[in-house]
Amino acid sequence: MRTSLLRTTAACCSLAVVAVSVLVGCGSDDDQDAASTTTARATTSAASPRVDAAATQAITQAYTTFFDGSVPPDKRAALVESGDIFLPILQAQSQNPQSSGTTVTVAAVKSTGANSADVSYTLLMGGNPVLPDQTGQAVNQNGTWKVAAATFCALLAIQGGTSTAC
Repeated sequence: MRTSLLRTTAACCSLAVVAVSVLVGCGSDDDQDAASTTTARATTSAASPRVDAAATQAITQAYTTFFDGSVPPDKRAALVESGDIFLPILQAQSQNPQSSGTTVTVAAVKSTGANSADVSYTLLMGGNPVLPDQTGQAVNQNGTWKVAAATFCALLAIQGGTSTAC
């Protein structure tokens, strides 16, 4: 039954990508980032608390690696909060050929605390934006910046999937 749920989750990945754009972030209040490039970059907004350059780079790297469908699931799990709980889901998703073409660009990183940040990003499939101008979160756990579980849980919820981490 669990295997069936994981396969269903993986099969629904492409549907979730479209649905997340509607439910998670229909827009951004950061108009200056509307003309994003296809390469990952990070900036900070003058109106928000600054994230130092090293943290910005680490957060950007965590996002770009985690959302890169060609990266092995175990490496992706290491870059998401509660990754050990999400590993079976990431393994199932890696079996979906569409997921291997998934990447992300990071447009901005804004501090929300010493160990947390908001991340503006665009999810791409095959190099084409499918979820533009999304807002997710990053958390610092034991000195490592990771994609927040809440960000990944929002994507899973759209797919109809669940996890004990959510």
